[in-house]
Amino acid sequence: MGIGKRILNVLIGLLFIISVTVLGSSFLAKKVLVDAISQAGVDTAISHRMMDAVFGYAGADDTEWIAKIQNKIEKNGEVQAITQKVMNEITEDLSSGKAYKDVDVTKELNRILDDSMQEIKDTNPELNDDMLAMMKQQLKEELVDVQDVLNSYASNLYNNMNDTSTVQGKVAKLYTILLSMPCRVAAGAAILILAVLTILLGYPRYRGLFSLGVEGLICSVIFAPGIGLMGNKVLSLLTDRILGRTIDVNLKAFLWMGCISAGAGVVFLLAGLIVSWKDDR
Repeated sequence: MGIGKRILNVLIGLLFIISVTVLGSSFLAKKVLVDAISQAGVDTAISHRMMDAVFGYAGADDTEWIAKIQNKIEKNGEVQAITQKVMNEITEDLSSGKAYKDVDVTKELNRILDDSMQEIKDTNPELNDDMLAMMKQQLKEELVDVQDVLNSYASNLYNNMNDTSTVQGKVAKLYTILLSMPCRVAAGAAILILAVLTILLGYPRYRGLFSLGVEGLICSVIFAPGIGLMGNKVLSLLTDRILGRTIDVNLKAFLWMGCISAGAGVVFLLAGLIVSWKDDR
């Protein structure tokens, strides 16, 4: 194999790895950001307001009960749903260049209210029906403020992300590009074209399959130990800089993506071995 062809194969391999990384990150980036924003402000904005109504019914020795209720609110799945709704609106407005438009999360907040009241009832049997009814009414009143607080928080976040002169703005720009359909289509098309070129340029035939296998394993290292494990440290620094609070973001999805890439790499390596064995016969 000539030096020129080797350089071409290396270049194709690098572009293939970059394309796979971009496409995989495109589908996982939103989940990571939603998780970060949920922890950074949305969960506390909701729980702090709602807990104001709960504190009036708690005694001096009810610290454990209070902690359970607050944890129930902050870990509620609807918090993620609210953040998803807000981030969808922010992303859409950033992409279109429009001003941020408030979102209605009344249904999600009411579901959080119902879940919280059930938890309150189950964990504190001393509260009678009248007290529970009064507490629920107070919580409903707090939720009106929660809606305003959330939209105010989202509007400020949008303004920070829309300012491309700041770190937040630069990260947001990259985020919107990464999640765009043209980016996904381009990355997907590049993967297919580069995979075909790798196989066609590989001679004997099994060399192309071996190359794809090695590239798949490299992608698995980038996704799993690279982003999945080391990414937490980077995101801790970024969230502290962007959101003003260090967040422990769940990156398990990248570990799974790494496993998928490793599996694909092993399949290509096995296919190369089979082709090599047949060619030798």
